[in-house]
Amino acid sequence: MEHLQHFGLTQDPFSNEPDLRFYFESASHRDAQRRVERGLRQHKGLTLLTGDGGMGKTMLARRILDALEEEVFEATLLVMLPGTADATGILQRFARQLGADEPAEDRAGLLSQIYEQLAIVREDGRHAVLMVDDAQIMTPEVFAELGGILNLEYEDRRLVSILFVGSPDLDRLVQNDASMAPRVDVRVRLQPLDMQNTTAYLAHRLAAVGADGAIVPPPVIDTLYKFGRGRPRLLNTLADNALFEAYLAGRKALDPVDVERAAIDLGIGPDPGSTFTSHHAMSSSTSPGAPPPTAGTVAEFELTNEITSVPNESPVATVDLDAGLEAALQDFESSSDGTPADAEGVEDVLSFEEVFAEAEQVHETSEADFVHADAELTPMGAGEADELDDVFVELIEE
Repeated sequence: MEHLQHFGLTQDPFSNEPDLRFYFESASHRDAQRRVERGLRQHKGLTLLTGDGGMGKTMLARRILDALEEEVFEATLLVMLPGTADATGILQRFARQLGADEPAEDRAGLLSQIYEQLAIVREDGRHAVLMVDDAQIMTPEVFAELGGILNLEYEDRRLVSILFVGSPDLDRLVQNDASMAPRVDVRVRLQPLDMQNTTAYLAHRLAAVGADGAIVPPPVIDTLYKFGRGRPRLLNTLADNALFEAYLAGRKALDPVDVERAAIDLGIGPDPGSTFTSHHAMSSSTSPGAPPPTAGTVAEFELTNEITSVPNESPVATVDLDAGLEAALQDFESSSDGTPADAEGVEDVLSFEEVFAEAEQVHETSEADFVHADAELTPMGAGEADELDDVFVELIEE
C-alpha cells in the first residue's frame, strides 16, 4: 500500500488479522491465560473467559490452544458463527474434530460417537478440552447440549473440560441457565490495557514489522490511549487510519490531530473513563491537512481570575486580583520586620479596612465584566482599570 511505503513499512503493523506473530502478552492477558490454563490442567468442568469486544479474546484463545501440549491434551477450538450455530451442527463438528469419520445425523448417535471418541482419548492418557469462541451467540439449545457433555464420565473421571470465550453477554447467558450457573469452576475477565501496556503494545506492533518507533511519538500514544479504551482492536483501527491521515498530510510521523481525525471519521469518542483535553488538537490545528473543528472534537477550557486574553478581542493586561489582595492582607497583618502589627494608629487600620472593602468591590466588578454575555467575553473598561490601579497604589502606600 502506498501509505505504508510512505513510512518505509513493508507490512501493516496495525492489522486486525488474528496473526499470532502480533500477539502481545500484556499483564492482563498473561494473568488471564494463567488462570484459564490452571482450570484446564486441573480438569475443571466449565471455565468462562469474557471481555469487551476487541480485547483480544480470540488471539488469547488461540494462544492457550497452542500452549496445551498434544501429548497431554486433545484440544478442539470451535468458533460460533451467527445463523449456523445449531445444536446438531455443533455436535457434528465436535465429533469430527475428535476423530469420527462420519458424524451421525441424529442426536443420540452423535452423543454416542462423541462419548466413544472421548473414551479413546482418556485411554490414551490424555484429557479432552473443548474451546468455544464467540460463545455468547449460542442458542439456549446449543448451550444446553454442550453443557450436557460435561456429564460424560469414564471410570469415575470427567471426560472433557469446556472453555467458553465471549463477550459479557456470555455471563448473562450462563446466569440465566439454572443448570449451568452452578457448574462454573473458573471465571476470568480480560481487562483493558492501561497506559503502560498500551505504550508497550504499540511499540511491539511496530517492532514486529521492523518499523521505526519514532513514527508514533508519545503525544500520539497518549491520544490513542484516550480514544482506544485499552482495546487492542480499536487501537489498531485508530492507528491504521491515523497513518493514512499523516500520509495525506505529507508527514513522516503521526500527529495527535491524525488520531482525532480518524476517531471523528469512525464515530469514536474519547473514553469517558479518562480525562481528555484537546491540547494536542489545538497545538496541531495549524498542521497541514488538519480538519476543521467539529462536534466530535472534545475541548476543555478553564477560566480563572488570571486572564491574559479574550477570544475575538484585543489582548488585555494580565490581572491577578486575588494575589494582590492576599499580599495586601499579609502586609496588614505583619510589620516590615515580620513581627505582628501592634494596635498603634487606629485611624490607619480603619483607613485600610475602607480601602480593602473598596478593592474587594472592584474585584467583584472586574470578575463580573469577564463573564459570558450573549456568548461573548467583555473586557474591563478603561476607567475601571484606572480605578483599580489607584486602589493598588493606595494599598502599597498603606
